[in-house]
Amino acid sequence: MGEETVDVAIIGGGPAGITAALYAKRKALNVKVFETKAVGGQTADAIWVENYPGIKKIRGMELMQKMAEHLKEFGVEPEEAAEVTGVKKKGNLFELDIENGEEKLLAKSIILCTGSKYKELGVPGEKEFYGKGVSYCATCDGPGFKDKVVAIVGAGNSGANAALFFAGICKKVYLIEFNEKTGFDSVYAQPINAEAKIELMLNTQAVEIEGKEKVNGIKVKDRKGNEEKMLAVEGVFVYIGSVPQNKIAKQLGLKLDGKEFVKIGKGNEASIKGVFAAGDITGELAQTIVAAGSGAIAAVSVFEFLKGLK
Repeated sequence: MGEETVDVAIIGGGPAGITAALYAKRKALNVKVFETKAVGGQTADAIWVENYPGIKKIRGMELMQKMAEHLKEFGVEPEEAAEVTGVKKKGNLFELDIENGEEKLLAKSIILCTGSKYKELGVPGEKEFYGKGVSYCATCDGPGFKDKVVAIVGAGNSGANAALFFAGICKKVYLIEFNEKTGFDSVYAQPINAEAKIELMLNTQAVEIEGKEKVNGIKVKDRKGNEEKMLAVEGVFVYIGSVPQNKIAKQLGLKLDGKEFVKIGKGNEASIKGVFAAGDITGELAQTIVAAGSGAIAAVSVFEFLKGLK
């Protein structure tokens, strides 16, 4: 069994991973990028991206294809459907096991860009109407719901932010919270309570999302009286948290924070020398531009790290 050695192995082909690879290649590093599915990460799932500087409006998948094409001009093509199933230290190097790979890969450094995924409600209609009124990103898809009625499921900080955003453009906003109390910080209490367009529904469970070609309602249940009712809405935005994709981080024994995102220090270095992390896996603001900037920082840090090994 042969073993190839690269300067940096980048695990994840979203905006953080692609940007990290581009910056690393510009530093003349030998780079490999691995993506479990297709390149794009959560950005590829965004119906529209309207907040990426220089591009007024673009489909999330199209934006990521443009990033991948840009990277290819530097001679790097992400290996899709190539899941990294394991990483371990081997002397001063890292050994990667690639699913269906005949050869193991050795890397002098690692950049983890494995991201996170949105928590789903798991109710009927959620998957069927994704992109047809169901979304997990108000920033990405919200402007398309101007003058409509929407429901936000989850009254944490992200849900509160989304509700206030929609109150500025929509006719009415339902803010639905499963628990008896909201989860958002106190700073949101006054503006939420003062906004006439927002109806806060506590102790309420989302039961089903309904529609025909698009969403036209969400069925909710009062958890005290078990009464169900249908809310007429055209959009359902789910904000019940995200789950870090941290399997490789745990294998390596990296330090994680209380929500199990990878802890990083200066230059995006993780708790093991030679391992860096970028993008949503670090718990940073889950936006494409933030992930891309994070990837650039990690790549430059890898370059400085490798210089120190010589």
